[in-house]
Amino acid sequence: MQKRVFFTILLAFFALNSMAEGVIYLSTADFKEKVCFYDKNSNQAPQWKYLGDKPCLIDFSTTWCGWCKKLHPILEQLAKVYEGEIYVYTLDAEREREVAALFGVSSYPTIVFCPMEGGPRITKGYHELDYWQEAIKQFFGIEPKAQR
Repeated sequence: MQKRVFFTILLAFFALNSMAEGVIYLSTADFKEKVCFYDKNSNQAPQWKYLGDKPCLIDFSTTWCGWCKKLHPILEQLAKVYEGEIYVYTLDAEREREVAALFGVSSYPTIVFCPMEGGPRITKGYHELDYWQEAIKQFFGIEPKAQR
């Protein structure tokens, strides 16, 4: 009986955590499914067509980068402030080199903004929360929830 209760509570905990979007880790396969499909074996350059149902920003970072580690809590805040309006993805640029190469990522952190229409926009480096909120307003036309 105690095992059943424990597993029921554990299952509920994981179900609730999976409902909150937060920062979502992307693999190369996830990127091709959720952001933009490309075929690395094709002779043609990839054509940009964003696949998401709402805009996203993608954090290209590494596990050893101090600025990336400092940025992560800000990305978590952005995911909460804009929950339901944008996706906030993170991608390990050293593990997912193929995707990082598509955007010419050579320094960390690099953030790619993917609007619903038009091509992606790239910004580099660590910035405070207000910078990212202004960038989201500029690139996506979305205000932070508290300012509406």
